[in-house]
Amino acid sequence: MLALVVEHQAGIPMLMQPLSGHRSDGTACGQVVSDHRAQLHPTANPTYLVADSALYSAEHLQKLAATHLQWITRVPATWRAAQAVLAQAEPPTMAPLTAGSRSHMVPSSSGGVAQRWGLIDSAHRQPQAQPTGDQQWRKQSDQEAKACKKLCRTAFAWEADAQQALSRFVAGLQTTFLHASTVGSTPHDEKRGRPGPGAQPDPLGSPIAGTLASRLTDRQARVDQQSGVLLATHALDEGQ
Repeated sequence: MLALVVEHQAGIPMLMQPLSGHRSDGTACGQVVSDHRAQLHPTANPTYLVADSALYSAEHLQKLAATHLQWITRVPATWRAAQAVLAQAEPPTMAPLTAGSRSHMVPSSSGGVAQRWGLIDSAHRQPQAQPTGDQQWRKQSDQEAKACKKLCRTAFAWEADAQQALSRFVAGLQTTFLHASTVGSTPHDEKRGRPGPGAQPDPLGSPIAGTLASRLTDRQARVDQQSGVLLATHALDEGQ
């Protein structure tokens, strides 16, 4: 593994350091940035550090906040706050950025540092994001289909219990919706032996029958979430 810091215009290497393959990317990135920062002199103009998501951690953000450096880095999609922003993305409502891309700015204080998050949606990333989004969508759909079959095999003593269980199941659906459902009753003779002439069976249990259908809007939302890129910067000036 090789750590490399380059100049932003011509790509001239400014620092190059071989790294051990046993070190985590986050630890190594923080040390490389510290080594690079030690060679810099404060200037009147802000110096921007652009790095990948390995730099984004609470420890690194706190250290960078105490320096003159401005930074731009990608937010790891594993962060809960990042997942919430990506899940709520609505590309059609975002402001145009460049050809085929849109953006939306969100304030954040992750890691205890005030910053701006920029959600970038690019149409060029849609083909790349579609397999991952479809895989997640199919996995969730399979889980919901299995849960529906299990629910339909359950015998409830009372119809009210069946209706309550059905309501809880419907509330948890993400990739599917209940297209049709019925709650019935199964006839059963509680007394042993052959029933007498004209005897009516007693109702026993309230089984559920239901049919699921796919929610295509959720599929597209998952693809949009995978195609989005979340960038963070310590530069709070909206004009920059």
